[in-house]
Amino acid sequence: MQKNKGFTLIELIVSIVVLAIIAVMAAPSMSNLLSSQNLNKSAQSMISVLNEARAQAVLTRQDVTVNLSIDPVSPTSDQLAKMKQKTLFGWSPSGKSALKVAVNPIVFDMTGKLSSSTADIQIEVCNEASGKKSKVITISRIGAIQRVIEGTC
Repeated sequence: MQKNKGFTLIELIVSIVVLAIIAVMAAPSMSNLLSSQNLNKSAQSMISVLNEARAQAVLTRQDVTVNLSIDPVSPTSDQLAKMKQKTLFGWSPSGKSALKVAVNPIVFDMTGKLSSSTADIQIEVCNEASGKKSKVITISRIGAIQRVIEGTC
């Protein structure tokens, strides 16, 4: 008698069912991972823009403004000119991230401090997909940008 090698149809179906069950269990965690990564990306890009604006203010010895917008907006021709001169920087959330509240433009003076600010500024970026997680970025009066703190919206 000849021995058959390979899978029977039943073994193949059982293998596929087990694989499908594992995939279904992993899908929600993958979705959470992607939304969390998007939130991290938005927060890090904001920190990058703020750091660049502060460095530019110190380097050029003039005031530099950062506009944080809730919705991406087309800049005017005046704003475009200021962006080319690097006296105006813009940031808007990407993906499913959003600012919790509107933030006034942030102005760094020639020493890198916040111009005409009497208190630290806290900016919260929320994850619209889950609506639970957020990242809080703090800018002190002396212009120090504190790294991201996890919060809830």
